[in-house]
Order: sequence, then C-alpha cells, then structure tokens
Amino acid sequence: MKTIHLVIEDKPIIAPEGINIFQASLDNGIYIPGLCYHPKLSQFGGCRLCMVEVTERRTGHRFACAHPVSEGMIVKVNTPKVIRYRKSVMEYLLVHHELSCPICDKAGECSLQDITHELNQSPSRFKAVRMDYPMVRDNPVLELNRNRCILCGRCVSTCKEIEGIAAIDFQNRGIKTVIGTAFDRPLECSFCGGCVAVCPTGAWQDRTLGFKGRSWEFSKVPTICPYCSVGCTIILNTKMESVRRVTSDDYLGINEGNLCIKGRFGHEFIHSPERIKTPLIRKNGELYPTSWDEAIEYVAKRFQQIKNEHGGTAIGGIGSEKCTNEDNYLFQKFCRSVLGTDNIDNMANIKSPALNGLIYESVIHGMTSASLKEIEHANTLFFIGADMTEAHPVAGSMARKAIRLNNANLIIANVRGVQFNSIARNDIRLKYALGSQIILINALIKVIIDEKLVDLEKVETSTNNFDKLRSLIDKFDREEASKITGVTQDAIRNAALLLTKPGNCYIICGKDIEENPLAEDAIRALMNLCALLNPAYRGDAGSGKVSLFFSRSHNNSQGVNDVGVVPGFLPGYVNINDASNKEKIEKSWGVKFPDTILKKDAENVIDLALNSKLKALYIMGENLVVNYPNGKKIKEACKKIDFIVVQDTFLTETAQLADVVLPAATFAEKEGTFTNMGMTVQRINKAVKPVGDAKPDWQIICSLAQKMGHSCSYVSPKEILTEIETISPMYAGINYDRLKRKEFHWASSVSNKNKSTRYTFSMVKPRSSEIRKNKDFPFVLLTGASLNHQGTFSRHSKSLMSVAPECFVEINKKDAQVLQINNGDRVAIESDQNKLTLKAKVTSKLPERVVFVSEDYEWVPVNILRDRVHTSVKIYKETV
Repeated sequence: MKTIHLVIEDKPIIAPEGINIFQASLDNGIYIPGLCYHPKLSQFGGCRLCMVEVTERRTGHRFACAHPVSEGMIVKVNTPKVIRYRKSVMEYLLVHHELSCPICDKAGECSLQDITHELNQSPSRFKAVRMDYPMVRDNPVLELNRNRCILCGRCVSTCKEIEGIAAIDFQNRGIKTVIGTAFDRPLECSFCGGCVAVCPTGAWQDRTLGFKGRSWEFSKVPTICPYCSVGCTIILNTKMESVRRVTSDDYLGINEGNLCIKGRFGHEFIHSPERIKTPLIRKNGELYPTSWDEAIEYVAKRFQQIKNEHGGTAIGGIGSEKCTNEDNYLFQKFCRSVLGTDNIDNMANIKSPALNGLIYESVIHGMTSASLKEIEHANTLFFIGADMTEAHPVAGSMARKAIRLNNANLIIANVRGVQFNSIARNDIRLKYALGSQIILINALIKVIIDEKLVDLEKVETSTNNFDKLRSLIDKFDREEASKITGVTQDAIRNAALLLTKPGNCYIICGKDIEENPLAEDAIRALMNLCALLNPAYRGDAGSGKVSLFFSRSHNNSQGVNDVGVVPGFLPGYVNINDASNKEKIEKSWGVKFPDTILKKDAENVIDLALNSKLKALYIMGENLVVNYPNGKKIKEACKKIDFIVVQDTFLTETAQLADVVLPAATFAEKEGTFTNMGMTVQRINKAVKPVGDAKPDWQIICSLAQKMGHSCSYVSPKEILTEIETISPMYAGINYDRLKRKEFHWASSVSNKNKSTRYTFSMVKPRSSEIRKNKDFPFVLLTGASLNHQGTFSRHSKSLMSVAPECFVEINKKDAQVLQINNGDRVAIESDQNKLTLKAKVTSKLPERVVFVSEDYEWVPVNILRDRVHTSVKIYKETV
C-alpha cells in the first residue's frame, strides 16, 4: 500500500494513501474534536467540529473527517480561527440540547460534555429553546432521549452498516429532524446495543443500568463473552462487587466493539437470586444446604467406594462447553488419573463425534490457518449450514465489513431461507433440500472441474487421489443433482464461479452440517472443495487463500475438546491408545493408567449408563437433561445411575436429579482462558467475588482430588495453562501473561511449526441422508440457534427474558394454510417420543413439511421430542 508523508501539528506523519486527516491524527495520538466521525463507520460529516487548517499548495480550512491526506500536506489543528469556528458550532449545538447532566447516565463519558469543557465554552448568545420530546421506551433494553440527540448519525450508520438492519433513520425534515423508526413504530431490531456504544451523548441509553452508578464510579474489567463461540471482548463495569453493565472497546479483542444482545445485556445471571450459593446434599429425597467440607468428603467417599467395588470405568464424566480450558483440563485429568476412567465426554462431541478429528486434519492441511478476525479481509464468503444472524451475529458483522470494504461476494447455502442482510453485489442463496448437502457440494466441485475454473494440472501435481476424484465426479450428473437439491443449475454454476475468483475465500460450516447423520462425509466433501480452491494448489498462490471455519455453539466448545474432555483422546487430540503418548502423560502426571482405561472403541457415556455399566456420573457445567439430543434416552439413563454429582451455577433440571450439587463461580468471578471457533485462545479476568460460597470449578476439582489422596496443589489458572502447554503440542508456545495483550491462535502455531501436508482427496459418494417418512408424523423437526437466548445464562437474565419471553414453532405458509394455523395460535408438536405446545410463527423461510424450533430456550425442552437428528413429528392446532 502506498504511504503519504505529511505534517500534523508540527509532527511528521506517515499515513496510508486514502485515509482522512481525522483518522491519521487519531492513529498518531493527535486529538481533533469530533462527534459524528467513527473509525468503523462510513464518513458522515455532520457535526462540523473537526475543522482544521490545511496547506496544500495554498492554505484553506477543511473538515478533517472528509478530507484525505496528501503528500506534503501541513495541518494545523488549533489555530485561533479554527477554535473560534468550533466554539460557534458548539454554541449552536447547545442551544437546543437538554442540559440534564446530573441525571444523564452518559455524564463523565459524554463527548459533547468533554468538548464543551475543553473549549471553555462561554454562555450562548442565543435564547435557549430546549427540545421537549417524550422519552422513547418501547422495549426493555434501550431508551431514546431525543432531547439529547445532536443528529450525528452514528447510530443510523451502525444499525445499517454493522448490523445490516437499518431499523432507525433520520425522520422528518429541517428543524423537526429526529432519529427514530418509520411512523414512530416500536423499535424492531436485534437489540445489539450498537447505538448505545457509538452515541457520543446520552441520547441512546442502556435501560438495564437504571441509575446503578456513574461512569467514574465503575471499575472496568475486560474479559470474554460467556455465550457463543465468536469470543467477543466485553468490558464488565463493576461497583461494590456487582456487575452493573457491560460496555465494549473498539480497540480491544477481535470484535471491534461490536456485541450482540446476549453479550451486551445478558449479564444479569451473574447476580441472579436463583444462583446456587452453597453445596447441596440429597437427604430423604430432598436437597439440603451443607458445608463444603461435608460435601467434598461425601463425594470423595462415594467415588472411592464405587471405584473400589466396580472399578474406575463405572464412573463417567461430562465436561462443559462453558467452563474454561483450565477447568476442563483438570476435569479430564481428575477423571483419568484419580477416578481411573476414560468414560468422559462433552456435549459438542456427543452431537458431532467426527468433528474433532476432521478439524485437526484440516489444520494439518492448512485449511484452517486463518483466525476469525480475518473474515474482514474476505473477497468471497460461503456460509453452508450456518445461520450467522442467529448463531454468530458478530461474525456476521465481520462478514458485512468485508462486503462493505472489499465488495466481497456472498454465498449462503441452507435448508432454511436464513436471514442475512447485506449489500453484497453478488449475493447467491442456495436453498437446498433437506439431507442433500453432499450432492450440492459435489455439484460445485463438478462445475469447477468440468469448466476448468482452476488449474487442474497444478491441482493434480500438488495433491493425491485427484484422478480418482475426477473419475467419481465424471459419473456425476449436474441435472440430476439440481433436481435432488432443488437448486437450479445456473445458481450452482454462479456459486462455483464466485468461489473460484481470485482473493481470500472464507467458508463457514454450520451446525446443520456438523450435526447431520452424514456429517463426516459432508465435511470431507467440503475439504475437497477447499483443496480445489486452494491458491497454492491451483497455481495462483499470490492471489489469496481459502480457509475453512467450523461453527461451534458455546464460548468454549472448541477448548473443551482441545484439552481432552473426549473419550480416547488426551489433550491436543493425542490418541490415548498410543503407548508413547500414554507414557508421556503418565510421567507428567505421576500416575499409572489402569489397563481398563484403554479401549479401541469408546462407547458413549449415556449408552454406558443405559446398559447399566455406569454407577456414578460427574457433570460439570452442563444441563444434560435438557441439552442431550435424545430427551427420553437421557432421562432413562439418569434413573439407572446410583450417584450423580453436578457442579453448576444454577439448580438446572439436571442438578435437580443430583445427589450432590456443588456451586460453581461464573466467568465474571474467575480467571482462565476460552478458545473460540477460530481456534484463538483468549484470557478471561476476574471482575467480582464469587456469589455466596461458590468456587471456581478448578478449585473444586482440586479439593476432590486432594480428599481422594492425590496431589493437586495448583494455585492459579496460570499454573494449569503452563502444564497444558507442556503436554499439548497445539498449545506449545502459549503464555498466560502474554494473553493479556495478545490472543494465541493455535491453528497458526501448528501451521507455522509444521509444513502443510500434501492433501489427499476423499472419495465422498454423492448421496442424501434418508429422512424417515411416516404418514402419522408427516413433518420433519429441525432445531437451531436463537439470537436472544442460549441456555442457562440467558434464562436467568431478566432483560433477555423481557425481549424474547417465548419460543415459537416456525411453520411454512402453505402448511399453515392447510392446517388452518395462524400466527400466534397455540399448536402441538408431537413425535412418537413426546409432545410440546408452543405458539406458531408462520414463515416463508422453511421448506414445506418442515418445522423449526430453537433449542436455545432452555425452559422449552425441544429435545424430549427427538430420537434422531431428523425427527418425524405431527403438528396441529391445540383446542382449548
């Protein structure tokens, strides 16, 4: 990129060509006042405060946010004329502005207030006529005070450019211009709070704060969001050991200050009155409070008794997608070295057992070498089986940035017509038939090979088995593929053309692919596609790269697998049956694994319980009863287990079945690390003390191990992470202290240390998954993510419950018409397993004979209906 040399306030500056004076000054620590400019938004130029004196051949006055830098330019920021002009602009701004600083939550961090003080603004020469608009409070989390608004346009740009919603805009004309919705309708948006984050005054406010403190009273602790797997940095604002609000910082983390509704407003669970504050032991069928000493001694005694009588393999463990890497590492170490069992698992692996191996394989082949943040540099985006708007909204914002700045092409392939608002010039939607994803991927490969959209000779010399893939694809019929998938041949061809354009191509594989019965084959087909698109293989290595991301559900769904809470794999996906790996771990941990811990085919923990092979189950941070994919199966399994220990923050449906419940600290009450879906390790920081007698999970595990006679004397998560580094090749080079400044991307670390291996194409036959048809249950049930909720935490956040109190069943318009179902009608969804009653939402997003229910409303146990991924159901209107 070409650079420009200029001088700002007598300071020599080197800036990229095309940047404006305001940003060049900001990047070099030179302050220019401004209220409308924001680095992550397009230029607006409305406030007129950023005037500077510019010498380019001749001297003139320009607005810094609208004027690009040029070679040899000289800029003066604070000349007498410039200051006089700014004071006049401020004078006009303050004529109508409400002077309510004593009751405004923005006081102390208000840009208008700061600039007024900085300019030593004198009383206005004009007669003040204050605005008197009523407060707009038409939703539970945001309020709009138009009397404080200066019409800077930041909130309008944020809503349109970052969220892609455009729920608000300038309304009316002239002196009556205000920010609001069309026709003053109630605000309908994603409630991301981006308007609050960018508002320079107190016009937009966070209603959840509710006068619980002023900005200067808060301690601000950066940490990582506990909800989805994007890994957004949030700032916990605390006062008197209480989290009062969540804010963001544009310059911290990977999210550029952007958050979703859960990240910004879903923090109230931390201080929920329903938190478990003391250990509980079941006596005479009821759970009663007890001391930590009694609870730990009782659990240790029962575990030891079961181990002595039935062997360690009679005990199972379920780790947590929401707990830290350090918690999960100690959990699997405790299970293997103290209890002597490898019967451990986590919900992410249970739902998609092939995924871990495939992810590691893709890393070795260099297909997942990019971090999530790099999506912003995409030239082509391909979302397959992923609902970015609902599941990963901030990653969706990164994608919109790539579309806005790079003119990125967009391809979305999904069974449902998922919503993703963008301004992409090339926006292709591939709505494929349920179960036909492999055929669709192979159809794309067919077009690329048939039309020689890549250098086939280069691909053949750089990979293995390409001739076999070509032979397989030659027999593949594009017309037949179009009929089966329901996607036109033109749409498939156009998507293939976009995928093979030069530049960076980023593919995000979603849960609809990962949790499908044909997940392994579909992902292998995707990896074949990536290999074809790989610039290094196709002869244009300088034109960019292709990278494959795997969508994960929770904040640490990746990390829980990385650190070994998986049957058959030690930390770092090291095979436990390999003698050298086993010996290395035994030496490091100072233990000798029993022979029973080794087995070739690891059986599902729940299946072991159903077959009466488990006597005890230790569950950390997981509501198994609600989240297990087969509700009937998990309830039967729990009935057959003699002793259940649950370690959690709330008395969930699973905890209510436990013999002992141990209260755990939340993310805000402990330290450690999470690993996001882009395989980036990020550090969380303690902001407040644990509620009641709750403790961090790793401390609870240490206490149990010590009570059972094993050494477990860790003093901090830092010490645990150092041990992880020494035994897990993936995490080698990580440094806990350095994580405070910079994240650790283990995929890049592995790629840098190991030369990418030559890719071998997999022979994935183009087939569809069989959807069992049943005349008594003619519909197929799909489940997926929700923007507003995600499990236990959102369930106990009052604001999220206020915004989205109900879960709906979505049904196709034509099916609804036949069944005489209208929006809001109460309908029954019934399978041969169970029955649920919900309100209906009629939509055109779904194919016919398919219904959709979010699985993130924890109090709506949709999994009680399921006995497989694609469960047959019937739906009918409930009669009163």
